[in-house]
Amino acid sequence: METNTKKEGLLNVSLFLLMFLLTAVPLLFPNRRELIASELFLPYGFIVEFFVIVPVYLFKFQKKEGFGVGNFTIMQFIMFFALILIIQFVIPKVLFNTGEVVVSHQQISLPLYTLILTQISYILMVPVYEEIAIRGGLFGALTVFSNSKIFSAIVTSLIFSLLHTQYSGFKPFFLLYLISLTLVAAKVLSKGLLLPVLLHVFMNGIVVNGHYLFGH
Repeated sequence: METNTKKEGLLNVSLFLLMFLLTAVPLLFPNRRELIASELFLPYGFIVEFFVIVPVYLFKFQKKEGFGVGNFTIMQFIMFFALILIIQFVIPKVLFNTGEVVVSHQQISLPLYTLILTQISYILMVPVYEEIAIRGGLFGALTVFSNSKIFSAIVTSLIFSLLHTQYSGFKPFFLLYLISLTLVAAKVLSKGLLLPVLLHVFMNGIVVNGHYLFGH
């Protein structure tokens, strides 16, 4: 492996490792117990990750191959989003004989400030920095080192699903794995990050508001 290529791979993986390390930052908050009780712990953590990773991306990565906007059509977006909806709503019924949306964020009655911050962080911030760090950084690094997009997609998706520790059991991790494969495919097809980011935004919009959309 050429030195420049190896450096490129290490630079890419550093972006993912940065995101991983930043997940521990909220644990350093002196008022973390109050934040957990008020449902603000995760949104504040997401905000920290967003405002660190995005500037790093803009400064160092946005002009690199695979990190730009990319190219795609509206029809391609519709097809990928339809596939994500099938993974979320059809596969649970077919494979697990359940009508519930397994990958969902259970909403509770929240104060307005907390509700707004939750919506903004989950829907607009998380998709941006996760796609930059995971589909951009991690997948990009694995592709450099393995020279195999299929292997890289599988490993990236396994790691993506395991990072979502708020879920338990096989079903949500399996669905997250399939969703990640879809997002990787969107990234590869479009040769950029905008398509997976938009898909992630719309998906999280449904996930976060699942209680309102499908609750009784």
